[in-house]
Amino acid sequence: MKLREVLGFALGPIASAILGLMTLPIVAWAFSAEDVGRLNILKVMVSFCMLVGVLGLDQAYVREFHESRDRHRLLKACFLPGFAFLLVAGLVTVAFASRLSFLLFGADSPIFYWIALAAVVATFVSGFLSSILRMQERGLAYSMSQVIPNGLLLAYIGAIAFFGLSRGFLQLQLAFLASTVAAMLVYLWNTRRQWRPAVTVQLDWQQVRSLLKFGLPLIFSGLAYWGLVATSSLALRSLSTFAELGVYSVATSFAGVAIIFQSVFSVVWAPIVYKWVAEGVDLSRVDRVAGQALAVVCAIFIVCGTCSWLTDYLLPEDYTRVKYLLLCAVVQPLLYTLSEVTCVGIGVSRRTLLMLWVTLAALCANLLLSLWLVPVHGASGAVVANAVAFLVFFVARTEVSANVWRQFPRVRLYVFVVVAVALAIGTVAIGPVLPFHFALVWFALWPLTAWCFRVEALDMVVYARHALRHR
Repeated sequence: MKLREVLGFALGPIASAILGLMTLPIVAWAFSAEDVGRLNILKVMVSFCMLVGVLGLDQAYVREFHESRDRHRLLKACFLPGFAFLLVAGLVTVAFASRLSFLLFGADSPIFYWIALAAVVATFVSGFLSSILRMQERGLAYSMSQVIPNGLLLAYIGAIAFFGLSRGFLQLQLAFLASTVAAMLVYLWNTRRQWRPAVTVQLDWQQVRSLLKFGLPLIFSGLAYWGLVATSSLALRSLSTFAELGVYSVATSFAGVAIIFQSVFSVVWAPIVYKWVAEGVDLSRVDRVAGQALAVVCAIFIVCGTCSWLTDYLLPEDYTRVKYLLLCAVVQPLLYTLSEVTCVGIGVSRRTLLMLWVTLAALCANLLLSLWLVPVHGASGAVVANAVAFLVFFVARTEVSANVWRQFPRVRLYVFVVVAVALAIGTVAIGPVLPFHFALVWFALWPLTAWCFRVEALDMVVYARHALRHR
């Protein structure tokens, strides 16, 4: 992939993160912490429905794209089964809308559930259409499909705050729904030349069965991963208060700095690797990419640790703990991204069932730690439990990949990752009582980190210069 195409993909996550960071303080000032917590539960529900409803066929589409002779037929075979399943499941659950609304949001109002279902459908369609843009390496179109809805969300929330309109969870829900529908419409327009022919092609049921054989194990691993990500939120919902959930939600939202790295890398990495496989490229180059990714991960940790105190100037007094929680909040996107490099062997060897066991191990760690820490420590306990669980997730994914594919150096990876997570947990635990500003500790790590990753930094500079000359 050329530098221009990578930058095209990077534009969307970067601009979306900036818009998100602009939106977050407005939401925190304009809405109660309880409503911010309910918005987090809405996002958890949408992600759950996506992971289950997609039947693993989104990843099947990415895996088979470069080896498929009829990509329109492949798109239909991947999209239709999950979409039909999602519609049937939605119709069945509508009868229990009031009960489910109370269970999720603490309010006996069926409209909350109806809006959530509409957001699920729009997100599902957008997710598949975004895969088309990813695989065609249409970075700019992909980015614009992300930026426009986030800009509309910022405008919607800003109008509510500026004009003093009614401020409640319903307004937050409608803003979220408006952004997801806008994203779907933009994706539909940008991919119209691909999905229109797919509508009329005949469905190949043998192909569907083959794709489901690849994708169905991912349903269970997807469920386990959703549980891994959602455990902290659900534990706060059931064992603490919506206010603590709101603090946790704001901390994880500020982790959007790290999610830029995750979003760009995840979008670009899978198509590149599977293209290498299809072309028979020597995959030992993955080791070099892993070292460079580790360097970026450590740099982001230090930037967050050095600058997280700035959140005090952006948020109300109720969110003063966010500056400490932020370090553990970025563990999830950073270690997930790094594991995408180190676990590439699982996808290449098509051993997707192993992902289920990997994710279950991390889920068990998160569940046990959340039950122990959340009732006493609230949001602080939730971020610590999540950080440790994703450390387990990273190590397990890496070890499984090394055993089913090829051995590669891992000790250096583990040392830096464990130290970073330990410092993040230490910031949560003792940051508030340190006799000096905790940011000084993180700032002091800059020279050491620069020395340790000088080779990787030089490699990235050389690659960037080469890419600029051949863009």
